[in-house]
Amino acid sequence: MDIDMSVYHGELRARLRRAEAERAARVAAGVFDAVPRVSRALAAKDVLVTGGSGFMGRVLLEKLLRSCPDIGTVYLLLRAKKGVAPADRVADIVNVPLFDQVRREQPECLSKLVAVSGDCAELGLGLAAEDRAMLRDRVSVVFHGAASVRFDDPVQKAVLLNTRGAREVAELCAGMRQLQASALVYTSTAYTNMNQDMVEERLYPAQLDWRRVIRAAEDADTAAAMDNLGPKLLRYHPNTYTFSKALAEHIMAEAAASLNLPVVIVRPTVVIGAAKEPLVGWLDNLNSPATLWAAVAMGVIRVSRLFSTDAVTDYLPVDIVTKATIMAAWSTATDQWRSKGEDAEKGLNLPVVNVAISDVHAVPGWVCYEIYHKSVRLRAPAPRAIRYPVFLDVADNWLLYTAMHLVYHVMFGAVMDGLLRLTKQKPRLMKVYRKLELVNVALKPLVGRKTYAFDTSRFWKLQGLMHPDDIQDFDLDLDSLDPRIDGSNQLEGIYKYALKENFDRQKALQHNNRLFWIEIGFYMFVIALFIFWYAF
Repeated sequence: MDIDMSVYHGELRARLRRAEAERAARVAAGVFDAVPRVSRALAAKDVLVTGGSGFMGRVLLEKLLRSCPDIGTVYLLLRAKKGVAPADRVADIVNVPLFDQVRREQPECLSKLVAVSGDCAELGLGLAAEDRAMLRDRVSVVFHGAASVRFDDPVQKAVLLNTRGAREVAELCAGMRQLQASALVYTSTAYTNMNQDMVEERLYPAQLDWRRVIRAAEDADTAAAMDNLGPKLLRYHPNTYTFSKALAEHIMAEAAASLNLPVVIVRPTVVIGAAKEPLVGWLDNLNSPATLWAAVAMGVIRVSRLFSTDAVTDYLPVDIVTKATIMAAWSTATDQWRSKGEDAEKGLNLPVVNVAISDVHAVPGWVCYEIYHKSVRLRAPAPRAIRYPVFLDVADNWLLYTAMHLVYHVMFGAVMDGLLRLTKQKPRLMKVYRKLELVNVALKPLVGRKTYAFDTSRFWKLQGLMHPDDIQDFDLDLDSLDPRIDGSNQLEGIYKYALKENFDRQKALQHNNRLFWIEIGFYMFVIALFIFWYAF
């Protein structure tokens, strides 16, 4: 697909010019003479990160170490997992290609990562008394990103980890003496208010009292009732993830108001692999929506209900989200947001940042289809595709989708698993299709027919507030986004980092070409069989 980026990014470039003009005005006014850049603001400051073992958490840790080498100790709240102690898990977290640049250029920074045994699903975060006292005495900045991102979690589990966990973090932060002049960043989601067509950067009225919900989740009898209520309890929320995160936002808002904590809420949309740094396409798991395109490239999926032609889904590379998160912390710690008087007039007692770009970098479903077939399929073919990749646009036709899903997925999966059993191998394809169907159900409200609009005033304000010396390290570089290139980079990232395959484009194209002729031969055989049947 031919895209004229000067037209496609017209509004984006206009906003960038306004941000640059705002920054230039602040430079001329001497604002930055008394405001330190990010790395200096974090120099010698101890930081607490929850969720550091997850996809977004790892990228945050890497960026903090690489761009703020003088940072103090970075404490990671970690629980023992599969018999591995928290201290030993730190080595597992950094022993991935994501940290290669830090390992190569600033190896001493990796020793700044220190594990603290704890669990956000436990009361008191599962912290020992001495660890709690140590964190309260030393930590200046907190990034709370720990959460269960499984959309099908029972209500009780989601509430105890995502909602009560936020309360426990706020209570821990209330005793941090050095936090008052810094920042507590809470990573939420842009989809906490899906009953709104335009999601503003503010807190909306609470659906339920978070205290009562937590008490109900803590009681075994009422927790079971909550799980059974399902959609009636969640109301407009499509899953327990957005439900529990919405309640947690109100916990953070009350902590900002009553405990005087410097809270900032960051709401990213759908997070995908890195656009640029530190590794193009970095994605270490198969939970991203980009994984569906990888399944298409591998020949596993040929139809899907997720890609409606008119719907615009807000996809954000993880490195952009990470930069915005750190910049939000810096803006809060250095008091760069608008005055509290203005916030009070609008009923706001804390800054909320919607990290979204679909209003200036829209990629509707039909563009995804066209880009995939004309560009991505050839740029990033799957090295180990199981059949020739074809993706059919039938999401808007329920009957056609059902028929093709039966033929291309269910029947194909049953046959392939049967062949695996005959060769005494473990059948796996039907299990894959069941998982993909769960993904379809979970993501449909986010990437289906409805298009959500997001107010991004503060998100763009971050770029105007940016210190001139931070442009090299923290500029979001949004104008460099190009769906034709980024799509193939996402797939290559999945092959290399999530599937750990050696990607060779030429060999993969040759493999796909063989699959094409094998499929053509199969169809010719079937046709010949029918002709023979009716002729004789």
